[in-house]
Amino acid sequence: MTEQITTVTIFKVKSVTAKFWAFQQVPLAIFRLKQVPGLTFFKSMGSGGGKGFDFMPSFSTYAWLLVWESQQHADVFYATNPYFLNYRKKCLSIQTLFLKNIVSHGKWSGMSPFQQGAIMDDTSKIVALTRARIKWNRLWQFWTKVGRTANELYKFEELEYAIGIGELPFIQQATISVWKNFDAMKRYAYLDDTHKNVIKLTQKYQWYSEELFARFILLSTQNHTANECRQ
Repeated sequence: MTEQITTVTIFKVKSVTAKFWAFQQVPLAIFRLKQVPGLTFFKSMGSGGGKGFDFMPSFSTYAWLLVWESQQHADVFYATNPYFLNYRKKCLSIQTLFLKNIVSHGKWSGMSPFQQGAIMDDTSKIVALTRARIKWNRLWQFWTKVGRTANELYKFEELEYAIGIGELPFIQQATISVWKNFDAMKRYAYLDDTHKNVIKLTQKYQWYSEELFARFILLSTQNHTANECRQ
């Protein structure tokens, strides 16, 4: 029996031509990824500027979220897929997180893409994914009230990494955060006043037309530097 694996790949590009090419791939990737063997769900996304959560987008950082039937399918893709290998050559660095889902609530593009079943222990690093589609008539209210509060994540020493990503700027928002353990993530989710205020305002104003929350264990991380990317 195979077990589902989710990967999140962060691409960082530098040159003007590479940035323009990568920007084009946000919508165009669908045509290159939809026939990949073992790939059951995928999203090609841009990211926010600054630390990843600014209102203005970053033109140097992009992300793929890919859901696989098995680890083997993911490994074959990252080792041999021509589209990915071409993308890699244009990058300063690439980081890929290999994840297994613990729990998931909600939908993304009408789907529930993650199969639950991972078991965590005290040493497991936890990856949290939150994603929402903001209603058109709530955009201004959302961004003026809480749009940049995700930057508050960085005050937590137990946070290892975080980035804001999305398919469409300002409308479809997702946050990926990596925590040292479950207790660290729980302290942020349930005790941080800023985070609790966002949840309260979301319930009050009904900002989202679709939302999803998922939690994963981090199985492994694969990093490629500039020299490795060009090999």
